[in-house]
Amino acid sequence: MRLRVDDVSCREIDDEMVLLDLRTSTYLTANRVGTTLLRLLAEECSTADLADALVAAFGIERAAALADTRAFLGDLHHRGLLERAEPGIAAGTPGHDSDP
Repeated sequence: MRLRVDDVSCREIDDEMVLLDLRTSTYLTANRVGTTLLRLLAEECSTADLADALVAAFGIERAAALADTRAFLGDLHHRGLLERAEPGIAAGTPGHDSDP
């Protein structure tokens, strides 16, 4: 999956990413973890690859990284900002209550 780059304008400010959903004129912000994931989502990337990147960048356990990644991707999927979603990240996935 990857971010729908034609539908989103992104700016990185310090350690955060600010996104504008061009279809809805909605601004979103992402913290350092979300910014790390968004950078990787500029290209095709799997959930496992994204979680592994969080483990490497932040030294967290893989289970926590995977849960955070799924929640983040679930939110992007719910907002229609992913080009392709993997099974298990649609709205309603456990842990899907966080913002990007």
